[in-house]
Amino acid sequence: LKQLSVRDTARATIGAATFSVDYGRPLARGRELLGTILPFDEVWRTGANAATQLMISAPITLGGMRVPAGTYTLWTVPRKDGHADLIVNKQFGQWGTSYDEKQNLGRVPLSVGATKSLVEEFTISIEPAGPRKGTLVLEWGPFRWTAPIVVM
Repeated sequence: LKQLSVRDTARATIGAATFSVDYGRPLARGRELLGTILPFDEVWRTGANAATQLMISAPITLGGMRVPAGTYTLWTVPRKDGHADLIVNKQFGQWGTSYDEKQNLGRVPLSVGATKSLVEEFTISIEPAGPRKGTLVLEWGPFRWTAPIVVM
């Protein structure tokens, strides 16, 4: 069967660090996302199908959390109060429903904003903002979640 959500890879370089995010891109298709497709206060796979993988070549801080070079999975928790958390997990290569909290490297709050226009296809990007700084961006439908990146 054909999967509805295609795989994509976001790539970026900030200073000495290279970044790659492999993730599934679900479509909004007119659905209410927050609170339904993404239940409040529950861990979401941050995409579709296989767990979203973050690969980094150098140590960074992500939302203030120290993340050594390596491969991780990214998970998010949308909150009913409008906030959201980002979880960096040391397990990788698993299906997106195989979340193991014991493997968490850490959890940080995401900055929450709105997109300029509705984003039909879930999108992850890494936006460089200088020789050692950047931003991880997650956008879908009307929401835009971000976390600052600093290359150590």
